[in-house]
Amino acid sequence: MSLSPRKMNTGRSPHAQRGAILVVSLLLLLVLTIIGVSSMQGTALEESMSYATRDRTIALQSAEAGLREAETWIESIASPAALTGSNGLYRRADTIPYYNTPATWLNANSSNYVTATAPTGSDTAKYIVKELGLVSGSQGSMNLTGYGENKGSGDVTTFQVTSRGTGGAANEAGAEVILRSNYGRQF
Repeated sequence: MSLSPRKMNTGRSPHAQRGAILVVSLLLLLVLTIIGVSSMQGTALEESMSYATRDRTIALQSAEAGLREAETWIESIASPAALTGSNGLYRRADTIPYYNTPATWLNANSSNYVTATAPTGSDTAKYIVKELGLVSGSQGSMNLTGYGENKGSGDVTTFQVTSRGTGGAANEAGAEVILRSNYGRQF
């Protein structure tokens, strides 16, 4: 008796395998989609950080322009009597508004400050000049901000200059920089 090879029936047809490939393909597509979306989110975050850095730089340049304009104004006046006690120009006896309060810089009726020429893309810089006092004496060193400078003969009137610059859209959500310096001048 000869035995013939028997075909074993596994119960599967050759067409049953095609669904598994579809499921694996869909899973790979899902993984690639997740990678693409997270890559796009990373790019959007980097763009936002870049804009914020640019906005901050413009605000800093604007505030520095305000300081320079205030110092130029101080050099142009004939005497400290040019300080009026308003419009951001304060004498020794005047009380200046707190610089960190938004109303100080935004309310034109109570704080109408002289404005500087602003860098491109920013709001106009604003500044406050406050007379601090008189450094009297002859020949010697004047040390207002940590650097000695020969003041020559005569008295030096010292001023505190506070400047505020904004960047970008110049709105409340934009960058804001407030700088302060001391400045001295002989009259």
